Amino acid sequence: MASLRKYGLWIEGKWVQPTSGSTLERQSPATSDPVAVFSLGGPSEIEEAAAVAHSTFLRGAWRDIGGGARAKLLTKWADLIETNKARLARIEAEEAGKVMSSTLGEIEWAIELTRYAASLAWNLPGRMISHEGPDKIGLVTYEPHAVVAMIVPWNFPMVTLFQKLPYALAAGCSVVVKPSELTSGTALECAVLAQQAGIPDGVINVVPAIGEVVGDAICDSPFIDMVSFTGSTRVGSLLASRASSKIKKVTLELGGKGANIVFADADLEAALDGALTGFTANQGEECCCGSRLFLEAPIYEEFVERLAAKAANLKIGSYQDPDADVGAMIHKAHFDRVMAYISRAKADGAKVLVGGKAPTDETLKGGFFVEPTILQGCTPEMAISREEVFGPVVCVYSFKSEDEVIELANDTQYGLANGVWTNDLFRAFSVSSRLKSGTVYVNAYLETLPQLPFGGVKESGQGRENGIEGILEFMETKATYIKLKS
Repeated sequence: MASLRKYGLWIEGKWVQPTSGSTLERQSPATSDPVAVFSLGGPSEIEEAAAVAHSTFLRGAWRDIGGGARAKLLTKWADLIETNKARLARIEAEEAGKVMSSTLGEIEWAIELTRYAASLAWNLPGRMISHEGPDKIGLVTYEPHAVVAMIVPWNFPMVTLFQKLPYALAAGCSVVVKPSELTSGTALECAVLAQQAGIPDGVINVVPAIGEVVGDAICDSPFIDMVSFTGSTRVGSLLASRASSKIKKVTLELGGKGANIVFADADLEAALDGALTGFTANQGEECCCGSRLFLEAPIYEEFVERLAAKAANLKIGSYQDPDADVGAMIHKAHFDRVMAYISRAKADGAKVLVGGKAPTDETLKGGFFVEPTILQGCTPEMAISREEVFGPVVCVYSFKSEDEVIELANDTQYGLANGVWTNDLFRAFSVSSRLKSGTVYVNAYLETLPQLPFGGVKESGQGRENGIEGILEFMETKATYIKLKS
């Protein structure tokens, strides 16, 4: 059984207990063992953290030390996270029900993002216009938002946070982090490591809380200038509406219903591995999940047969099994939701080729596991084809032409990520340009670089994380006109 970790709120560099005394005992969704107890904040603790962050910003303890100094401290922070990588990965695996290979990769990616964000702090942008006459100068400068609230979900606690946090810090902002009440451990642990790295107290404040309890307080706080949210489209829409009434900037990274398109000329071995990863990575609890797999007609039968064999051979297990490939759903209600989607798809006429149920292995009876599931015979109007399942479930479809598959792929309210598999370079560019999504993977899936921006179109969100765009989201653009002669 895992040791029980107990956490308070992290405000101004110290542990704080909420006035309500409210706590949540987190049980691992993979084993049902209790793994952590989180203190839960309410509106008053959000306001306290926001006021601290605002005061810290005004004092200039972080903003005024300069980009180079911030870069050095961010790099030191990344080094400390790397030193503690195994421990952080274990915490996340226990709380989220993931396998260790997944959480280790997540921590490593967070480290990469932090180091890249540090490099941006060395090179904050700006420009001067001096060619409009000898007596005129124009300056374009970028200034940090004072306080940014970050609301992050349970599916990727580290990645979703670190696609925001180091960029905001590189810009000079102070922050209030509201992690999921189910998976707050790594956010709190990393805040302590930031203090050890020398990042001033009050710059990073972490308040685990239930979103329905504190959402309005975050949107309404006079100390919070910007809200950066990752989560469902439904909640993001509500939050954006509330925050916009206060004229706050809002960025949203929301849901998806990715199309993974395989043409007959593709490297089929690579495409099989990519298609498998596309719907089973992070047990399908992935907003970029390739949950719609489109296969060109000549390869359809062979590809489906081979993919089903690969899926059936994946090992389901907990973080206690180093060989496990697929972990547990986050909690019982979500397990039930995923199973309900599968049942409805079958009732609508879909055929289960592999999976479709919970595993029967006695060693897994304490967890909320779903077998990797491949569905055939789905049609575009079915709920399984249109709604985000957020589990290890993929629908396979056949197509005959490029125009047909692009129309099918774009027939969704979402626009986060899609994939294209082809050895035809012209086709790769042509199809990518016509797909309506913020990201297109070509001959890969769920692979990217820190330098590339990430975000969605349509109901998948607004704004961008990562890349140079990732730091600019946390900054205001200012124009200064200087007349040298009166």
